[in-house]
Amino acid sequence: MTDLSPYFDLIGYRHGGAPTLEALRELQLRHTHTIPFENLTPLAGLPVRLDLPSLLNKFSARRGGYCFEHNIVFRHALDSFGFSTRALLARVRYNQPPELITPQTHMLLMIELDGERWIADTGFGRAVPTAPLRLQPGAVQETPNGPYRVMEDEAGYRLEAELAGRWEPLYVFDLTPRYQSDFEMSNWYVSTHGNSHFVHDLVVVRSSPAGRRVIYNTRHSFYGIGAEPVHMQLTSVDAIFALLRSEFGIEAEPLPGLRTRIGRILKRDGAAKAPRPAARVRA
Repeated sequence: MTDLSPYFDLIGYRHGGAPTLEALRELQLRHTHTIPFENLTPLAGLPVRLDLPSLLNKFSARRGGYCFEHNIVFRHALDSFGFSTRALLARVRYNQPPELITPQTHMLLMIELDGERWIADTGFGRAVPTAPLRLQPGAVQETPNGPYRVMEDEAGYRLEAELAGRWEPLYVFDLTPRYQSDFEMSNWYVSTHGNSHFVHDLVVVRSSPAGRRVIYNTRHSFYGIGAEPVHMQLTSVDAIFALLRSEFGIEAEPLPGLRTRIGRILKRDGAAKAPRPAARVRA
């Protein structure tokens, strides 16, 4: 059995392991406010491993990951407490045309606790829920980083988040149990397929009590809670690596090929030209 104590040390969880709603809420908040969302490994053209020891080593080495990495580790942590968990797959709807049927490439969890069903997700980038959500269609549910709601959908359920004053669909899902082999297949697609933006675009997110900090390709943004977003253009590979280290807590230098890939993004997006004036991004 893999020792999870490095994970609990990383997120600063010091309490006992009883499967309570209070514990679930604290674990999800600490996880999402500690471990960043990022796609540096597939962007660098390297394989994304989903075995638990590899994931724990990666997180301990000041790295983050995307949905499969986050939620596989989180599920193991919950299982160690005695929570009743089920792994699910979803079709991402965020920023997608309504008519497009996307593949099932997002992992999330369902937890049954005291006769109720909850959704837990620690790996959805800028809109990751920082608290578990009751599977209660139509109810607006507050979290430390904004309101969410689960809606009924022809696919089963649809998770929505209130972003910039509008309800935005994040993904649709049903309650069919999914297994490691399903995640390996979806992970292979997401990390290698030419249609996956994770192999072409730089995506990094860090949630905090103050809001969410985001790098999307050459744009650095801070979405403060109750405040207007602030944006800044990034103009060099060195600036991006320094920002990853200082603001996201990510040590990216050991990744071979990453500097080259980010350099191509800068060239593609025209950010290597004269910088545009922009406000300083503050937490």
